[in-house]
Formats: sequence, C-alpha cells, structure tokens
Amino acid sequence: MKEKIFLKIDFYSNLKRLRSKSLIPAYTWLIVIFVVSSIPHLRVSFNRILSMDKIAHFSEYFIFGLMFKHGLYKNDESRMRNIIMVMVVTALFATLDEIHQLIVPGRTASAYDFIADFLGGGVFSQIYEIGVRNKKWL
Repeated sequence: MKEKIFLKIDFYSNLKRLRSKSLIPAYTWLIVIFVVSSIPHLRVSFNRILSMDKIAHFSEYFIFGLMFKHGLYKNDESRMRNIIMVMVVTALFATLDEIHQLIVPGRTASAYDFIADFLGGGVFSQIYEIGVRNKKWL
C-alpha cells in the first residue's frame, strides 16, 4: 500500500530553485540588510521588546518575504513547499544576520531581533499565500 506524501523535501531540487533569476531581487535585498547590519554603533532601540528597532527588523524581513515568496511562486506551484522554504531561508539569514552583528563594533545580537526577522518573513509569506489563493494579487 502506497502512502501519500504531502510534503516532499528534496534538498537538491530546492537548491536548484534557489538559483533562479526570479530570486535576484530577494538576494539583492539580503545584501542591503547585510550592509545596514554592518554599520557600527547603529542604535534606534528604546524598549527591548517593542521598539523602532524591532519594527525595522520586522519590516526588512517582511520585504524580503515578499520578494522571496514572489520569486518562488514564479518557479513552482507547490505552495506549501514554498511557504516552508521562505520560513527556513528567513530563519537561516536572520540567524546569520544576528551572528554577523556580534562582530560589528557597537552592535549586539538579540533573540528579539531574530524573532522580529522571522515573523516579518514568515508573516508575509502567509499573507502572500492568502492573496494568491484568492487571485487578488497576481
């Protein structure tokens, strides 16, 4: 008896999809995030949990989620796989961004920043999916 597999994670095919030209805007945006993260002594935080800093983190990854999800949507119709891909890549780059900030003078890593990054990318992928499903955006 065959089992139905709802989500097939094939590492090689996922890597091929990440090299698509439609993802160039998302990768360019990640470079912008990296450059801004490299600015020493950049402080906009007033409150540890909810501040302009967290809104900035959420917003920059929200934009990344838009670009990345749109690039994936152009390549593949597997919506669930695309959502998972956005979540995984967002988590990976948010982690790398926080680690990178550890070596920048005057900057620190924060779990709250990571959460804001992850929610920004993840929330947008969900909103985008709802819009695509309702055929209102594409």
